[in-house]
Amino acid sequence: MVMATHEVQQLNQAIQAAMRAVRGVGPQPGGFGPQMGSGFGKPGGNGAWEQQLSDFIRDRMREAVRERVSETAAERLIAAVRKRTHEVVRRRLADDIRAALIEGQGGQAGFDLERVGSRLSERFGEALQDRTLEAIREGTGEALRDRLISACRETAVSSLTQHLSRDEAEQVGSTIRESLEPALRERIVTAARDSVKEETRERVGKAVRERLPEAIQAGLAQMQTGEADPERLITIVRERLGDTIEERITQGLEERLREAVGGAVDEALQDRLSAAVRSAISERIMARQFSAGGQQFGPGGGLLAGSQFGPGATTASMMDSLRERIADSFRERITDDVSERLTPLIKERLESAQRERLGGAMRGALAEQMALGGGFDSDRFAEAVRDRIADHLCDVVAHGMRERLAEVIREDLTASVRNAVSQSPMRSETAAAIRTGGVH
Repeated sequence: MVMATHEVQQLNQAIQAAMRAVRGVGPQPGGFGPQMGSGFGKPGGNGAWEQQLSDFIRDRMREAVRERVSETAAERLIAAVRKRTHEVVRRRLADDIRAALIEGQGGQAGFDLERVGSRLSERFGEALQDRTLEAIREGTGEALRDRLISACRETAVSSLTQHLSRDEAEQVGSTIRESLEPALRERIVTAARDSVKEETRERVGKAVRERLPEAIQAGLAQMQTGEADPERLITIVRERLGDTIEERITQGLEERLREAVGGAVDEALQDRLSAAVRSAISERIMARQFSAGGQQFGPGGGLLAGSQFGPGATTASMMDSLRERIADSFRERITDDVSERLTPLIKERLESAQRERLGGAMRGALAEQMALGGGFDSDRFAEAVRDRIADHLCDVVAHGMRERLAEVIREDLTASVRNAVSQSPMRSETAAAIRTGGVH
Protein backbone atom coordinates (compact mmCIF):
# COMPACT_ATOMS: atom_id res chain seq x y z
CA MET A 1 0.00 0.00 0.00
CA VAL A 2 1.49 3.38 -1.02
CA MET A 3 1.55 5.93 1.79
CA ALA A 4 0.03 9.34 1.23
CA THR A 5 2.05 12.50 1.88
CA HIS A 6 0.33 13.23 5.20
CA GLU A 7 1.00 9.65 6.32
CA VAL A 8 4.72 10.04 5.56
CA GLN A 9 4.75 13.25 7.59
CA GLN A 10 3.03 11.52 10.50
CA LEU A 11 5.51 8.66 10.36
CA ASN A 12 8.48 11.04 10.24
CA GLN A 13 7.14 12.80 13.32
CA ALA A 14 6.90 9.46 15.11
CA ILE A 15 10.47 8.62 14.10
CA GLN A 16 11.76 11.94 15.36
CA ALA A 17 9.95 11.47 18.67
CA ALA A 18 11.46 7.99 18.97
CA MET A 19 14.93 9.38 18.29
CA ARG A 20 14.46 11.97 21.03
CA ALA A 21 13.36 9.22 23.39
CA VAL A 22 16.57 7.25 22.88
CA ARG A 23 18.95 10.24 22.48
CA GLY A 24 22.29 9.60 24.07
CA VAL A 25 21.98 5.82 23.77
CA GLY A 26 23.59 3.82 20.98
CA PRO A 27 21.29 2.55 18.21
CA GLN A 28 20.13 -1.04 17.96
CA PRO A 29 19.26 -2.85 14.71
CA GLY A 30 15.55 -2.36 14.15
CA GLY A 31 15.37 1.31 15.03
CA PHE A 32 14.27 1.57 18.67
CA GLY A 33 17.66 1.36 20.38
CA PRO A 34 18.32 -0.77 23.44
CA GLN A 35 16.27 1.38 25.83
CA MET A 36 12.67 2.55 25.53
CA GLY A 37 12.81 5.13 28.23
CA SER A 38 12.79 8.70 29.43
CA GLY A 39 9.36 8.90 30.98
CA PHE A 40 8.08 5.81 29.13
CA GLY A 41 4.34 6.20 28.79
CA LYS A 42 4.06 9.47 30.71
CA PRO A 43 1.49 11.85 29.19
CA GLY A 44 3.37 14.66 27.49
CA GLY A 45 6.74 12.97 28.03
CA ASN A 46 9.16 11.53 25.52
CA GLY A 47 7.15 8.28 25.63
CA ALA A 48 4.57 10.02 23.43
CA TRP A 49 6.33 8.49 20.43
CA GLU A 50 4.67 5.17 21.17
CA GLN A 51 1.21 6.74 21.07
CA GLN A 52 2.05 8.53 17.82
CA LEU A 53 3.21 5.32 16.23
CA SER A 54 0.17 3.41 17.51
CA ASP A 55 -2.21 6.03 16.12
CA PHE A 56 -0.47 5.98 12.76
CA ILE A 57 -0.61 2.18 12.46
CA ARG A 58 -4.22 2.11 13.73
CA ASP A 59 -5.39 4.46 10.97
CA ARG A 60 -3.63 2.50 8.25
CA MET A 61 -4.83 -0.82 9.67
CA ARG A 62 -8.44 0.37 9.77
CA GLU A 63 -8.27 1.41 6.13
CA ALA A 64 -6.65 -1.88 5.05
CA VAL A 65 -9.12 -4.10 6.94
CA ARG A 66 -12.14 -2.19 5.62
CA GLU A 67 -10.83 -2.33 2.09
CA ARG A 68 -9.74 -5.97 2.00
CA VAL A 69 -11.92 -7.77 4.51
CA SER A 70 -15.43 -6.32 4.34
CA GLU A 71 -16.25 -6.93 0.68
CA THR A 72 -14.44 -10.28 0.46
CA ALA A 73 -16.12 -11.62 3.59
CA ALA A 74 -19.53 -10.52 2.32
CA GLU A 75 -18.97 -12.16 -1.08
CA ARG A 76 -17.88 -15.44 0.50
CA LEU A 77 -20.86 -15.50 2.85
CA ILE A 78 -23.21 -14.78 -0.06
CA ALA A 79 -21.65 -17.69 -1.96
CA ALA A 80 -22.02 -19.93 1.11
CA VAL A 81 -25.70 -18.95 1.49
CA ARG A 82 -26.33 -19.54 -2.21
CA LYS A 83 -24.73 -22.99 -2.05
CA ARG A 84 -26.57 -23.98 1.12
CA THR A 85 -29.91 -22.80 -0.29
CA HIS A 86 -29.38 -24.97 -3.36
CA GLU A 87 -28.56 -27.98 -1.15
CA VAL A 88 -31.66 -27.53 1.00
CA VAL A 89 -33.90 -27.14 -2.06
CA ARG A 90 -32.47 -30.29 -3.60
CA ARG A 91 -32.58 -32.40 -0.45
CA ARG A 92 -35.69 -31.20 1.39
CA LEU A 93 -38.15 -29.40 -0.81
CA ALA A 94 -39.71 -32.52 -2.36
CA ASP A 95 -40.31 -34.11 1.05
CA ASP A 96 -41.84 -30.92 2.42
CA ILE A 97 -44.11 -30.58 -0.65
CA ARG A 98 -45.24 -34.17 -0.23
CA ALA A 99 -45.99 -33.70 3.48
CA ALA A 100 -47.82 -30.40 2.84
CA LEU A 101 -50.01 -31.98 0.14
CA ILE A 102 -50.92 -34.79 2.50
CA GLU A 103 -51.79 -32.40 5.32
CA GLY A 104 -53.72 -30.18 2.87
CA GLN A 105 -56.37 -32.81 2.32
CA GLY A 106 -57.18 -33.05 6.03
CA GLY A 107 -59.40 -29.97 6.22
CA GLN A 108 -63.19 -29.98 6.62
CA ALA A 109 -63.69 -28.81 3.02
CA GLY A 110 -61.38 -31.45 1.58
CA PHE A 111 -58.21 -30.37 -0.23
CA ASP A 112 -57.18 -26.87 0.89
CA LEU A 113 -54.54 -25.25 -1.34
CA GLU A 114 -54.06 -22.37 1.08
CA ARG A 115 -53.37 -24.83 3.88
CA VAL A 116 -50.82 -26.60 1.67
CA GLY A 117 -49.02 -23.32 0.98
CA SER A 118 -49.05 -22.33 4.65
CA ARG A 119 -47.64 -25.66 5.81
CA LEU A 120 -45.01 -25.70 3.07
CA SER A 121 -43.88 -22.11 3.77
CA GLU A 122 -43.65 -22.74 7.48
CA ARG A 123 -41.81 -26.06 7.30
CA PHE A 124 -39.42 -25.30 4.45
CA GLY A 125 -38.82 -21.68 5.50
CA GLU A 126 -37.81 -22.79 8.97
CA ALA A 127 -35.47 -25.49 7.65
CA LEU A 128 -33.88 -23.12 5.14
CA GLN A 129 -33.38 -20.47 7.82
CA ASP A 130 -31.67 -22.94 10.16
CA ARG A 131 -29.36 -24.27 7.45
CA THR A 132 -28.52 -20.79 6.18
CA LEU A 133 -27.55 -19.64 9.67
CA GLU A 134 -25.40 -22.73 9.99
CA ALA A 135 -23.62 -21.89 6.73
CA ILE A 136 -22.94 -18.36 7.99
CA ARG A 137 -21.54 -19.60 11.31
CA GLU A 138 -19.34 -22.15 9.57
CA GLY A 139 -18.16 -19.86 6.80
CA THR A 140 -17.41 -16.64 8.65
CA GLY A 141 -14.05 -17.73 10.05
CA GLU A 142 -12.76 -18.87 6.67
CA ALA A 143 -14.17 -15.79 4.96
CA LEU A 144 -12.24 -13.56 7.34
CA ARG A 145 -8.98 -15.34 7.92
CA ASP A 146 -6.99 -15.10 4.68
CA ARG A 147 -7.69 -11.44 3.95
CA LEU A 148 -7.37 -10.39 7.59
CA ILE A 149 -3.99 -12.10 7.88
CA SER A 150 -2.65 -10.40 4.76
CA ALA A 151 -4.12 -6.99 5.65
CA CYS A 152 -2.62 -6.98 9.15
CA ARG A 153 0.74 -8.41 8.12
CA GLU A 154 1.31 -6.17 5.11
CA THR A 155 0.18 -3.02 6.91
CA ALA A 156 2.46 -3.73 9.88
CA VAL A 157 5.44 -4.52 7.65
CA SER A 158 5.01 -1.43 5.46
CA SER A 159 4.61 0.79 8.54
CA LEU A 160 7.28 -0.65 10.85
CA THR A 161 10.21 -1.96 8.82
CA GLN A 162 12.07 1.32 9.37
CA HIS A 163 11.88 0.68 13.12
CA LEU A 164 11.75 -3.11 13.46
CA SER A 165 13.03 -6.10 11.58
CA ARG A 166 10.61 -7.67 9.12
CA ASP A 167 10.06 -10.64 11.43
CA GLU A 168 9.22 -8.35 14.34
CA ALA A 169 6.86 -6.27 12.20
CA GLU A 170 5.11 -9.45 11.05
CA GLN A 171 4.75 -10.51 14.69
CA VAL A 172 3.10 -7.18 15.47
CA GLY A 173 0.68 -7.75 12.58
CA SER A 174 -0.04 -11.29 13.75
CA THR A 175 -0.75 -10.10 17.30
CA ILE A 176 -3.17 -7.46 16.03
CA ARG A 177 -4.91 -10.01 13.84
CA GLU A 178 -5.29 -12.49 16.73
CA SER A 179 -6.92 -9.77 18.81
CA LEU A 180 -9.26 -8.60 16.06
CA GLU A 181 -10.41 -11.90 14.56
CA PRO A 182 -12.69 -13.15 17.38
CA ALA A 183 -14.43 -9.77 17.67
CA LEU A 184 -14.88 -9.51 13.91
CA ARG A 185 -16.21 -13.05 13.64
CA GLU A 186 -18.69 -12.59 16.48
CA ARG A 187 -19.98 -9.26 15.17
CA ILE A 188 -20.37 -10.54 11.60
CA VAL A 189 -22.18 -13.72 12.65
CA THR A 190 -24.58 -11.75 14.87
CA ALA A 191 -25.33 -9.11 12.22
CA ALA A 192 -25.71 -11.67 9.43
CA ARG A 193 -27.96 -13.86 11.57
CA ASP A 194 -30.31 -10.96 12.22
CA SER A 195 -30.45 -10.16 8.49
CA VAL A 196 -31.16 -13.77 7.52
CA LYS A 197 -33.91 -14.17 10.11
CA GLU A 198 -35.74 -11.13 8.82
CA GLU A 199 -35.52 -12.12 5.17
CA THR A 200 -35.58 -15.90 4.68
CA ARG A 201 -39.07 -16.89 5.79
CA GLU A 202 -40.65 -13.85 4.22
CA ARG A 203 -39.18 -14.59 0.81
CA VAL A 204 -39.96 -18.31 0.97
CA GLY A 205 -43.59 -17.51 1.86
CA LYS A 206 -43.91 -15.02 -0.96
CA ALA A 207 -42.44 -17.43 -3.52
CA VAL A 208 -44.80 -20.22 -2.41
CA ARG A 209 -47.87 -18.00 -2.56
CA GLU A 210 -47.02 -16.79 -6.04
CA ARG A 211 -45.88 -20.03 -7.68
CA LEU A 212 -47.52 -22.96 -5.86
CA PRO A 213 -50.96 -22.83 -7.58
CA GLU A 214 -49.39 -22.64 -11.04
CA ALA A 215 -46.90 -25.39 -10.21
CA ILE A 216 -49.62 -27.76 -8.95
CA GLN A 217 -51.75 -27.11 -12.04
CA ALA A 218 -48.79 -27.87 -14.28
CA GLY A 219 -48.09 -31.08 -12.37
CA LEU A 220 -51.71 -32.22 -12.57
CA ALA A 221 -51.74 -31.52 -16.30
CA GLN A 222 -48.66 -33.70 -16.75
CA MET A 223 -50.28 -36.50 -14.77
CA GLN A 224 -53.42 -36.37 -16.96
CA THR A 225 -51.45 -36.62 -20.21
CA GLY A 226 -49.12 -39.36 -19.00
CA GLU A 227 -48.84 -41.83 -16.18
CA ALA A 228 -50.79 -40.95 -13.05
CA ASP A 229 -47.65 -40.96 -10.89
CA PRO A 230 -47.87 -38.77 -7.78
CA GLU A 231 -44.09 -38.45 -7.72
CA ARG A 232 -44.22 -36.80 -11.11
CA LEU A 233 -46.42 -34.10 -9.59
CA ILE A 234 -43.97 -33.66 -6.69
CA THR A 235 -41.05 -33.33 -9.12
CA ILE A 236 -42.72 -30.65 -11.23
CA VAL A 237 -43.78 -28.61 -8.22
CA ARG A 238 -40.29 -28.85 -6.73
CA GLU A 239 -38.59 -27.75 -9.96
CA ARG A 240 -40.81 -24.70 -10.40
CA LEU A 241 -40.78 -23.66 -6.79
CA GLY A 242 -37.11 -24.45 -6.21
CA ASP A 243 -35.76 -22.14 -8.90
CA THR A 244 -37.93 -19.27 -7.67
CA ILE A 245 -36.96 -19.77 -4.02
CA GLU A 246 -33.24 -19.89 -4.82
CA GLU A 247 -33.47 -16.75 -6.92
CA ARG A 248 -35.51 -14.82 -4.33
CA ILE A 249 -33.32 -15.83 -1.38
CA THR A 250 -30.09 -14.91 -3.17
CA GLN A 251 -31.41 -11.55 -4.34
CA GLY A 252 -32.87 -10.71 -0.96
CA LEU A 253 -29.82 -11.58 1.11
CA GLU A 254 -27.02 -10.17 -1.05
CA GLU A 255 -27.49 -6.52 -0.16
CA ARG A 256 -28.47 -7.27 3.43
CA LEU A 257 -25.35 -9.36 4.00
CA ARG A 258 -23.10 -6.70 2.49
CA GLU A 259 -24.59 -4.06 4.78
CA ALA A 260 -24.43 -6.36 7.80
CA VAL A 261 -20.80 -7.34 7.23
CA GLY A 262 -19.68 -3.76 6.55
CA GLY A 263 -21.40 -2.47 9.67
CA ALA A 264 -20.07 -5.32 11.81
CA VAL A 265 -16.49 -4.73 10.64
CA ASP A 266 -16.73 -1.00 11.43
CA GLU A 267 -18.14 -1.70 14.91
CA ALA A 268 -15.47 -4.28 15.73
CA LEU A 269 -12.66 -1.99 14.56
CA GLN A 270 -14.08 0.90 16.57
CA ASP A 271 -14.18 -1.21 19.72
CA ARG A 272 -10.99 -3.25 19.45
CA LEU A 273 -8.46 -1.85 17.00
CA SER A 274 -6.86 0.89 19.14
CA ALA A 275 -6.30 -1.43 22.09
CA ALA A 276 -5.05 -4.22 19.80
CA VAL A 277 -2.45 -1.95 18.17
CA ARG A 278 -1.21 -0.49 21.46
CA SER A 279 -0.97 -3.93 23.02
CA ALA A 280 0.93 -5.39 20.05
CA ILE A 281 3.50 -2.58 19.99
CA SER A 282 3.98 -2.66 23.77
CA GLU A 283 4.39 -6.43 23.65
CA ARG A 284 7.08 -6.13 20.99
CA ILE A 285 8.94 -3.49 23.02
CA MET A 286 8.77 -5.70 26.11
CA ALA A 287 10.07 -8.67 24.10
CA ARG A 288 13.08 -6.58 23.10
CA GLN A 289 13.79 -5.78 26.71
CA PHE A 290 13.79 -9.47 27.58
CA SER A 291 15.90 -10.45 24.58
CA ALA A 292 18.42 -7.78 25.65
CA GLY A 293 18.86 -9.50 29.02
CA GLY A 294 16.30 -7.61 31.09
CA GLN A 295 17.76 -4.16 30.40
CA GLN A 296 16.24 -1.29 32.28
CA PHE A 297 13.68 1.17 31.05
CA GLY A 298 11.75 3.85 32.86
CA PRO A 299 12.25 7.40 34.03
CA GLY A 300 15.62 9.11 33.96
CA GLY A 301 16.76 8.80 30.36
CA GLY A 302 15.56 5.19 30.03
CA LEU A 303 17.82 3.84 32.79
CA LEU A 304 16.65 3.50 36.36
CA ALA A 305 20.04 4.61 37.75
CA GLY A 306 21.20 1.19 38.84
CA SER A 307 17.80 -0.42 39.35
CA GLN A 308 15.74 -2.32 36.80
CA PHE A 309 12.01 -2.46 36.05
CA GLY A 310 10.80 -1.49 39.52
CA PRO A 311 12.73 -2.63 42.62
CA GLY A 312 13.38 -6.09 41.18
CA ALA A 313 13.98 -7.63 37.74
CA THR A 314 11.04 -8.56 35.52
CA THR A 315 12.76 -11.21 33.41
CA ALA A 316 11.79 -13.66 30.74
CA SER A 317 11.97 -16.51 33.25
CA MET A 318 9.46 -14.70 35.46
CA MET A 319 7.08 -14.34 32.53
CA ASP A 320 7.51 -18.02 31.65
CA SER A 321 6.68 -19.01 35.21
CA LEU A 322 3.64 -16.75 35.22
CA ARG A 323 2.45 -18.18 31.91
CA GLU A 324 2.70 -21.73 33.26
CA ARG A 325 0.70 -20.84 36.36
CA ILE A 326 -2.01 -19.19 34.26
CA ALA A 327 -2.18 -22.19 31.91
CA ASP A 328 -2.39 -24.69 34.79
CA SER A 329 -5.10 -22.71 36.56
CA PHE A 330 -7.10 -22.20 33.37
CA ARG A 331 -6.87 -25.88 32.42
CA GLU A 332 -8.16 -26.94 35.83
CA ARG A 333 -11.01 -24.43 35.87
CA ILE A 334 -12.21 -25.00 32.32
CA THR A 335 -12.25 -28.79 32.69
CA ASP A 336 -14.62 -28.61 35.65
CA ASP A 337 -16.77 -25.74 34.42
CA VAL A 338 -17.39 -27.02 30.89
CA SER A 339 -19.04 -30.19 32.15
CA GLU A 340 -20.90 -28.42 34.95
CA ARG A 341 -22.31 -25.57 32.85
CA LEU A 342 -22.78 -27.12 29.41
CA THR A 343 -24.54 -30.36 30.35
CA PRO A 344 -27.64 -28.63 31.81
CA LEU A 345 -27.75 -26.30 28.80
CA ILE A 346 -27.70 -29.20 26.33
CA LYS A 347 -30.50 -30.97 28.18
CA GLU A 348 -32.62 -27.82 28.38
CA ARG A 349 -32.15 -26.96 24.70
CA LEU A 350 -32.94 -30.51 23.54
CA GLU A 351 -36.07 -30.75 25.69
CA SER A 352 -37.33 -27.38 24.48
CA ALA A 353 -36.68 -28.14 20.82
CA GLN A 354 -38.34 -31.56 21.11
CA ARG A 355 -41.44 -30.07 22.68
CA GLU A 356 -41.70 -27.62 19.79
CA ARG A 357 -40.91 -29.94 16.87
CA LEU A 358 -41.22 -33.63 17.70
CA GLY A 359 -45.02 -33.86 17.63
CA GLY A 360 -45.30 -32.12 14.25
CA ALA A 361 -42.49 -34.26 12.83
CA MET A 362 -44.25 -37.44 13.94
CA ARG A 363 -47.58 -36.35 12.45
CA GLY A 364 -45.95 -35.44 9.16
CA ALA A 365 -44.04 -38.74 8.98
CA LEU A 366 -47.19 -40.73 9.76
CA ALA A 367 -49.23 -38.85 7.15
CA GLU A 368 -46.52 -39.52 4.60
CA GLN A 369 -46.63 -43.27 5.29
CA MET A 370 -50.40 -43.35 5.03
CA ALA A 371 -50.25 -41.61 1.66
CA LEU A 372 -47.61 -43.99 0.34
CA GLY A 373 -49.52 -47.06 1.53
CA GLY A 374 -48.01 -50.48 2.09
CA GLY A 375 -48.43 -50.61 5.84
CA PHE A 376 -46.42 -49.09 8.65
CA ASP A 377 -42.64 -49.22 8.24
CA SER A 378 -40.84 -48.36 11.49
CA ASP A 379 -37.49 -47.72 9.78
CA ARG A 380 -39.00 -45.33 7.25
CA PHE A 381 -40.98 -43.62 9.99
CA ALA A 382 -37.83 -43.11 12.10
CA GLU A 383 -35.93 -41.69 9.13
CA ALA A 384 -38.76 -39.32 8.28
CA VAL A 385 -38.90 -38.00 11.85
CA ARG A 386 -35.11 -37.62 11.91
CA ASP A 387 -35.04 -35.71 8.64
CA ARG A 388 -37.62 -33.27 9.95
CA ILE A 389 -35.97 -32.27 13.25
CA ALA A 390 -32.32 -33.43 13.40
CA ASP A 391 -30.86 -30.33 11.73
CA HIS A 392 -32.89 -28.02 13.94
CA LEU A 393 -31.81 -29.84 17.11
CA CYS A 394 -28.16 -29.59 16.08
CA ASP A 395 -28.44 -25.88 15.34
CA VAL A 396 -30.24 -25.06 18.58
CA VAL A 397 -27.76 -26.99 20.73
CA ALA A 398 -24.66 -25.77 18.87
CA HIS A 399 -25.67 -22.12 19.08
CA GLY A 400 -26.43 -22.35 22.79
CA MET A 401 -23.17 -24.20 23.50
CA ARG A 402 -21.14 -21.59 21.67
CA GLU A 403 -22.61 -18.73 23.67
CA ARG A 404 -22.26 -20.54 27.00
CA LEU A 405 -18.74 -21.75 26.21
CA ALA A 406 -17.67 -18.19 25.38
CA GLU A 407 -18.96 -17.06 28.79
CA VAL A 408 -17.11 -19.88 30.58
CA ILE A 409 -13.84 -19.21 28.77
CA ARG A 410 -13.93 -15.46 29.44
CA GLU A 411 -14.75 -15.89 33.12
CA ASP A 412 -12.25 -18.69 33.77
CA LEU A 413 -9.43 -17.05 31.85
CA THR A 414 -9.91 -13.74 33.68
CA ALA A 415 -9.94 -15.51 37.06
CA SER A 416 -6.88 -17.59 36.15
CA VAL A 417 -4.83 -14.56 35.14
CA ARG A 418 -5.93 -12.56 38.18
CA ASN A 419 -5.07 -15.34 40.63
CA ALA A 420 -1.73 -16.13 39.01
CA VAL A 421 -0.65 -12.50 38.98
CA SER A 422 -1.73 -11.96 42.61
CA GLN A 423 0.63 -14.78 43.66
CA SER A 424 3.53 -13.60 41.50
CA PRO A 425 6.46 -11.31 42.44
CA MET A 426 5.61 -9.44 39.25
CA ARG A 427 2.69 -7.79 41.03
CA SER A 428 4.85 -5.93 43.56
CA GLU A 429 7.45 -4.99 40.96
CA THR A 430 4.86 -3.64 38.54
CA ALA A 431 3.20 -1.64 41.31
CA ALA A 432 6.56 -0.15 42.28
CA ALA A 433 7.29 0.75 38.68
CA ILE A 434 3.91 2.43 38.31
CA ARG A 435 4.51 4.50 41.47
CA THR A 436 7.82 5.73 40.04
CA GLY A 437 6.29 6.40 36.60
CA GLY A 438 8.23 3.58 34.94
CA VAL A 439 5.40 2.00 32.99
CA HIS A 440 1.90 2.93 31.88
